[in-house]
Amino acid sequence: MRIFTILIIFFISASNIAQTQIEDENQDQQEVVEPTKEELEAEKKLFADLAEQRTILLQQELNLSNYTSNRIKRVIIKYSIQANKVIQSNASEKEKTKDLSNIVYFQNEEFKKVLTVHQFYKYLKLTDI
Repeated sequence: MRIFTILIIFFISASNIAQTQIEDENQDQQEVVEPTKEELEAEKKLFADLAEQRTILLQQELNLSNYTSNRIKRVIIKYSIQANKVIQSNASEKEKTKDLSNIVYFQNEEFKKVLTVHQFYKYLKLTDI
């Protein structure tokens, strides 16, 4: 349950920090500002830091090796960036929910490849999936 709560906080904080939208004067349209190279680097660093924190928690809870932890960290960063793009998109809430569910599914599929069966089921138990 603790990991699941951290996941929710992670996605919310990552989306709030990285979001770069400006409201239009008419308030019925929004214009998305393309992030600069520096902003993209800062965003990537933020995701790396948050992934590091989550990986440390998973390493402790699942007794992961350093090699496995590094692979998990890369997967977390990859899917966090994708989730952030979905959250920032102008898609409907229903579409965002579907896309985020797909991201979680594919992240878990990659976790299956990295974790042992016991570790993966313990991870699922921690996230209450």
